[in-house]
Amino acid sequence: MRQNRKQRRMQAKANPVKPFPDNPARLLQRALAAQQQGAVGDASRLYLGILADRPDHALVWHHLALLIQRTGNLVLVEKLIRRALHCAPDTAEAHSNRAAAFSDQGQEAAAEQSARTAVLVKPDYPRAWHNLGKALKEQGAAGHAVTHYRRVLRLEPPTALVLCNLGAALQDLGETDPALACFAQALVLEPSSAIALNNRGTSLQAAGDVSGAISLCGRAVRAQPSYATAHTNLGMALLLRGDYQRGWPEYEWWRQSSRRTQPSRSLPAPLWQGEDLAGRTLLLHAEQGLGDALQFARYATLFAARGAKVILEVHPPLARLLASVPGISAAIAMGETLPDVDFHLPLMSAPLRLQELPSRVPYLSVDPIDMARWEACLAGVPGFRIGLVWAGNPRPHDPGAHLVDQRRSMSLARMNPLLDLPGASFISLQLGAPAEQIEAMPPARRPMTVLREGDDFGVTAALIGQLDLVISVDTSVVHLAGALAMPVWILSRFDGCWRWRDRGEQSPWYPTARIFRQQIPGDWDEVVMRVAKEVTHAMQA
Repeated sequence: MRQNRKQRRMQAKANPVKPFPDNPARLLQRALAAQQQGAVGDASRLYLGILADRPDHALVWHHLALLIQRTGNLVLVEKLIRRALHCAPDTAEAHSNRAAAFSDQGQEAAAEQSARTAVLVKPDYPRAWHNLGKALKEQGAAGHAVTHYRRVLRLEPPTALVLCNLGAALQDLGETDPALACFAQALVLEPSSAIALNNRGTSLQAAGDVSGAISLCGRAVRAQPSYATAHTNLGMALLLRGDYQRGWPEYEWWRQSSRRTQPSRSLPAPLWQGEDLAGRTLLLHAEQGLGDALQFARYATLFAARGAKVILEVHPPLARLLASVPGISAAIAMGETLPDVDFHLPLMSAPLRLQELPSRVPYLSVDPIDMARWEACLAGVPGFRIGLVWAGNPRPHDPGAHLVDQRRSMSLARMNPLLDLPGASFISLQLGAPAEQIEAMPPARRPMTVLREGDDFGVTAALIGQLDLVISVDTSVVHLAGALAMPVWILSRFDGCWRWRDRGEQSPWYPTARIFRQQIPGDWDEVVMRVAKEVTHAMQA
């Protein structure tokens, strides 16, 4: 017996049996069939068997990459596609799929480069043009994306995916009606497409149809319960309508959605989920913008009333001012060493957890030294003092936020009817690049410039305390003035933020605020004329 086994081993070495005694073409057919049927293990085994014999088989490397893509291992996918391209550099399919892999990893510039290579190799390849359009849209070039998506529709029959992407790019350009038409056509092709339902819902909201947005985003969530972006959009539509009970749980999905631009943090303490806070330390930490931190800092007082020692972690320009929030133990700047805490909670989650909307103002106070400084500085400024903000932070690195800023901001020159009012003195509260527009104005129309780049919000708060009124587009200054209980008039774009509701002039968050909404998308002239008329009445009162 031993001799027979030895003989068999020697024979095996002399004549090795290949694991797949079949020709590569037939094996590839079997692998593709297995992949199409969802038999990932069988397909993978067959692909690897071919590559053991033919390591230069580009098509197999390519299909193996597509198989691995289902697992979400995008780094490995890109490596496999790179191997395919090493074997066959002029394969348009591989370049196109590499573009898709880069895009899935958020590397849009690299995705664009790969997609451009693919269309050079194969100009009539629709998937490559689609991937190029997607990469360009994500980089903020929606106009070019529309051109490429329309090329795809000329090269092949329309699909719901291409129509959805075309519609989204059109919506970025403010072309709401064509966008809605694209989504409607996509839903004819795929009536239960969650992407099409969600996108049409957000376009309806942009057009002012909040009820339609709630309906369609709700259908998207039911069609795909794990679709975080649809949940978030549904939440914002419900909050816009004032349905806080249903809105906050849906909005909580934003951390898992495409709207999140910052990576999630690992904190040393557990998330607070309703435990007794008496004698415990709670870290409330800001996640989004400066305005969000100012708006929701008021919740720290409610937690302190429950017996918690509350630590606020906020953006550095806010730390000194937010230390004045009643009841908190400390406000620390992001990046500083965190103290030991028992629980943590993102500030934006506080309304959901507490089920309250505290509207009492003020909940911030200013440094008396800063107040005295501005009192002396503005002692000679006559008339009705109005603080102005005409533009937000453009955030060019974030295409989505940049698009919103283009709708919420205006040029200083569009405020001329306001700046020409006799009896009013205008003080600029504007910082950043938009403040440079002051120098281009005629001297008689220039708002007074007193703030300096680098001044924190405590300095700005004290300056606002010396004014009669603040007029601002939807920026953090609105929240600052509202939190100080100062009169503030909000100039809101047509598709205004959910926090200002979809109707009325009053704000549930700030009793001293008044909202002036665009009646037509992009039309600031009518808003400014209306505001100028109301300022005249205010000065005469």
